[in-house]
Amino acid sequence: MSPDTGVPGRVAARAGAVRERVRREVRALAQDESLEERAAAYRVWPVRSTHGARIDLGEHLLDIPGLACCSERITWMAAGACSIGRRLERRVATLFRARRRLHALELDALGTEWLFALSDRIVARIRRDARRAGLRASAELNPGDAGLALGEQHAVLALAEARSQGITTTRLGMLSPVKSLTFVVALGDAIPESSALRCDRCAGRHRCSIRPT
Repeated sequence: MSPDTGVPGRVAARAGAVRERVRREVRALAQDESLEERAAAYRVWPVRSTHGARIDLGEHLLDIPGLACCSERITWMAAGACSIGRRLERRVATLFRARRRLHALELDALGTEWLFALSDRIVARIRRDARRAGLRASAELNPGDAGLALGEQHAVLALAEARSQGITTTRLGMLSPVKSLTFVVALGDAIPESSALRCDRCAGRHRCSIRPT
C-alpha cells in the first residue's frame, strides 16, 4: 500500500488556517484595545560641508558611507523618527506570559507592519516637500543597516528632535519604545534617486516572516 502523500499537505493547510484565524483575532484585539500610538518627528537641516562619507550639519557630524558616492551633491539632510508606542509591546508581553505564543508573535509582526507603514508615510511626505522645492531625495537609510552604522543612532535621533515625541535611545543605540525607528534622507538637485523598496535593501529579507510576497 502506498503512503498517503496528501497528509503533509493537509497538515500544512490546517496550520495555515490556524495562523490566519489567529491573525484575524490579533487584528481585532489591536483595534479593540487601541494598541497603536503613532508618534513621528522629522526635521530638514542644511548641509554645511561634506567630505566623502562625512556630512557636517553644524550641530552634528554624520558619517554615512552609504551616501559617500554623492555626498558633494547633498545640500539638505532630513532626519526622522517614528514609533507606534508602548501599548503593543506591553500587550505582546502579556500574551507571552499567558503562553499564547502564536498570538504574541502575530501581534508583534502587526506592530512591525504598522511601524514600517508609518515610516513610509513620513518619508513620502519628505519626498513630496523635496519635489515642491525642486530637489531630489535619496532612499532612506536606517542606523544599523548597510551604509549607516548603528553608532549614528544618537545623532539621527537628536537631529529629528524625537524626544519631543517620547522616542529615546540607550547608550548602545537601541530605541525606546521598542517599535520605533529612525532614518535619514539626503536631498539635493542632483541626488541619485533609488527605486529599491525597503525589503529589497534589507540583509534579512530572505529569512523574514513578514515580508510581503
